[in-house]
Amino acid sequence: MTETLVDRRRRIMRDELGRIAIELFVERGFDAVTVDDIAEAAGASQRTFFRYFATKDEIVFDLSRRLRQRLLDALDARPATEGPVTALRNAYCTTSHVGLADRQRVIQLAKVLTDAPALRDRAHGEHVGVSGELVKRLAARIGVSAGNARLRVLVTAASAVATVEFYRWADGGGSGEPSKAIADSLSLLEVGFADLD
Repeated sequence: MTETLVDRRRRIMRDELGRIAIELFVERGFDAVTVDDIAEAAGASQRTFFRYFATKDEIVFDLSRRLRQRLLDALDARPATEGPVTALRNAYCTTSHVGLADRQRVIQLAKVLTDAPALRDRAHGEHVGVSGELVKRLAARIGVSAGNARLRVLVTAASAVATVEFYRWADGGGSGEPSKAIADSLSLLEVGFADLD
């Protein structure tokens, strides 16, 4: 489907508001930036801002929600022949790739989430919901109950590993490819911890 001119303009304005807001959040701190500040920096009105976002929080969560949806979509796209461990690992590796054009914005988003405790707590709450959805989809993949403890532990551990490696990558300035670090760490998780004893 071809994007209409009106839809393209809306997408560009929404992206521009988001980009400017993230830059302001990094520069001044999330709590110090108002909707008026964002609108003014974008050369828009407060009314225009609210046409695209209900709150300034939504800007931060818009990108992180899209990333989580990409993870669910990537898991759904994995071949049915892959077991749950392999499918989840591959989905994380696919979605944790950050192209050079997007790196600065992704690093800025990570900084905003790290520096604003209320946002970080809310992001964690939303992430828990996605983890439940991952468990359901993996359970359906292998025909077991969504209450399966092994799948819940798998998703929780993989999620923790991916999150820690992602923030380590972002805190380090975003050099290299985060998907490689995440893949390497998930491989360690797959092997297990027997060699530590």
